[in-house]
Amino acid sequence: MLCAVMIIILMFMVHRGVMHEADQKTFFNLCFHTQLLFSLDVFWELLDGSAFPGARVLNYIVNAAYFAQCGILCYYWSQYSLFLSGSCRFSGTFYKVLFALPMAVEVVLSIASVWTGWYFTIDSANHYHRGDWLFIQVTVMFIYLVYSLLVAVFTIKRQRDVVNRNKLYAISALGFLPFFSQVLQAQFPGVSVFCTGATLGLLIVFLEIQREMISLDPLTRLNNRNQASIYLSSRFKQDIPGKRLYQFIIDLDKFKGINDTYGHMEGDNALVIVSTVLKLVCGPRGHFISRYGGDEFVVFANLPNNAAADELCRMLEKKLSDYSKALPYTLAMSIGYAALRDGEKEEELMSRADASLYEIKKRKHAER
Repeated sequence: MLCAVMIIILMFMVHRGVMHEADQKTFFNLCFHTQLLFSLDVFWELLDGSAFPGARVLNYIVNAAYFAQCGILCYYWSQYSLFLSGSCRFSGTFYKVLFALPMAVEVVLSIASVWTGWYFTIDSANHYHRGDWLFIQVTVMFIYLVYSLLVAVFTIKRQRDVVNRNKLYAISALGFLPFFSQVLQAQFPGVSVFCTGATLGLLIVFLEIQREMISLDPLTRLNNRNQASIYLSSRFKQDIPGKRLYQFIIDLDKFKGINDTYGHMEGDNALVIVSTVLKLVCGPRGHFISRYGGDEFVVFANLPNNAAADELCRMLEKKLSDYSKALPYTLAMSIGYAALRDGEKEEELMSRADASLYEIKKRKHAER
């Protein structure tokens, strides 16, 4: 009942619009199916062993609905994990049908168990007993839950971007906690721990989504200025042998002209393109990326020397040039950077990087 109340609170908060629209719909749907399973579990607890007229029939119906809902919930659980991780798996019709096939089998066998006793039987005293084929139901749930877990784990290994890794850790909890609790429930019949694992998984994902909304820039989905300050403060306490902390300040050239000529919508599109370039170049290398404000971006990178910093600048400029070929205007950026010195304060590093950017922009202006 406590888990059911927590799920209702989550659904209420989502309904009030504390999440993005796409997240809101899918998360609310998952909460609804989780809540439905909890409700069936409560009804079973009330009906099992009851002796009022029609109680045995209701017990059959509730048990069949419960086992069918287990498959449906685990299907939606895996779907939501794919949604959060941005995976394009099972996008075609054939793969969608294939992915839904275990759920369909689970629903059919659950309903058929009313007559066959495959998953469960109800004795004359209206008590539930496990069927001989219950292992199929457990296997179907494990297939979906293990798949959700594996998607997150393997994606984490390939993902070096800190922000995305945090989300993937939450997705792994979304798969691991229900999986672990289902294993316990299968080993100890009558102990309803699956609802606890499912609720904790949903709560962790919900909190991660809220954290992401607070810490990310809504347009570019990059870290915001506050997160940049937090990262810099934490990085000052670390020492990476053979590398120094570099701060890059990136400013989009002639951004005001894009807004004035093509409108603010196109200006926003230009900022999104820059953020995409930063993610493609810096993300795989584990560099910290932030939109600092307006058309200004900040990157923190652990590099061995200035030559590596210059190479990073060239890669960013080339990638942005490639992306701007299809645009009616040319996108270009100015990049200034500074390496952290021993005993230097955060403000001093920022000031030197900003001065470097100013010199770059001054030189470009003189060349024109």
